Amino acid sequence: MQAATRSRIDGHWSRRFGVPVPGLQPVTVAGSGRYDDAALVVLLGDHAYVDTPLAALDAVTPLALTHGPAELLDPATWAPVATGPVPGPADHFWADHGTDLSVDAPTIDPADLELLRPAVSDAEWREAGFDREPHACFGIVEGGELVAASVLTALWGWPVDVGVLVAPQARGRGLGVTVAAAALAAGVGLSGFAAFRAARANAASRAVAARLGLDAYGANVVVPLPPRAH
Repeated sequence: MQAATRSRIDGHWSRRFGVPVPGLQPVTVAGSGRYDDAALVVLLGDHAYVDTPLAALDAVTPLALTHGPAELLDPATWAPVATGPVPGPADHFWADHGTDLSVDAPTIDPADLELLRPAVSDAEWREAGFDREPHACFGIVEGGELVAASVLTALWGWPVDVGVLVAPQARGRGLGVTVAAAALAAGVGLSGFAAFRAARANAASRAVAARLGLDAYGANVVVPLPPRAH
């Protein structure tokens, strides 16, 4: 990862949490007011940052400060305060101008993504970011069917977030790598860097990141909390 990329990532989280990154202590708890019913937990290196609703500060702070940074990514840690399942964690992988990316997948019309919709679950569709407005889409068509696609969507105000879907019958052939590389290259070209996030339990997504030589930096979970009373 280039130094400028790391600086941009750290700069975003520093502004988000209102504290220096790296932090002055292993665990930092802040209340940005962005969430009413969830806490965002981010691990960067050996420091953890927790952005909690202001109304939940008294419940979240002592729990967070009695655990180590890595422990805060364990969904079980949050059982005393969570109002539902804590999915994840998700790991963050990055590409920039120092990443060797080959572009072998053509662009496709965003409307064509719907051709892949019946082959995947709603959860997969959302997790890959296919429910968001794309800046660019790439796909592989075989026998008149769209069997793999990637999207480049906005993250932090930049077109850098890459999601990938592959039809079940086409998995295990490296098609996810091909479409991911195209979207990542587009993100790097537009923004100077690009992101690929993968649930830690998603072996296929993590394999894509490894095949492309992406740099791992950061991970997160989102903890559902009681909604603020109005």
